[in-house]
Amino acid sequence: MTTRRLVPIVAVVVIVAAALIAVVLSLNPTPQPGGSSSAPPTASAAAPTASGSGTASDAPEPSGGIILEGDPLPEFTNPTDDPAIGLPIPTVSATGIDGQPVSIGPGKPTIVLFLAHWCPHCQREVPLVQDWVDAGGLPPEIDLIAVSTAMDPAAPNYPPADWLAREGWTAPTIEDPDREIATAYGLSAFPYWVVADAAGSVQLRLTGELTVEQLDTIVGILTEG
Repeated sequence: MTTRRLVPIVAVVVIVAAALIAVVLSLNPTPQPGGSSSAPPTASAAAPTASGSGTASDAPEPSGGIILEGDPLPEFTNPTDDPAIGLPIPTVSATGIDGQPVSIGPGKPTIVLFLAHWCPHCQREVPLVQDWVDAGGLPPEIDLIAVSTAMDPAAPNYPPADWLAREGWTAPTIEDPDREIATAYGLSAFPYWVVADAAGSVQLRLTGELTVEQLDTIVGILTEG
């Protein structure tokens, strides 16, 4: 990453991180300022936690239909000093919830959004992001791909495919029932965002609800130069 690109990325990280502190939702939850834990008991037992390593040895065996390749990213802990910046994202090939093939990797700038059907922040973010897409906020040269993970049949909005259908969700979506993609991408909270350039290099990682203005800023980073 060049110095010219690093400056705006660092600036947006600081701005977005400050706005999102109150809405971070940990998979191994502790009380958050302005919010509360929403993870079901079954989710925290198998999911990566703030003290976990996020390494390949922590990942479950691959789920049927998911092909995951590449080194895992370190677990996300600090948006202003993220060691994953510049690293290649693990590549993913899978069948989406609509039966169509979905891939994540080099080729186009990509925003990967990790969601949990039981997460109240995700439940608020999905319609906001869909309205942003419907209004033309997502340029055709940028992919938005969702990963539905941390599933719990006893929690609200299960199955997640039905929840997303009710919301009119149009982004290609992969189900990650064993959290192998989530672990490989270093997920530690919901919603979780991983932003990569066309070469497949991490430009930004964030947790929490984003505003339309923040989504537009991310698009600006991916389309500049």
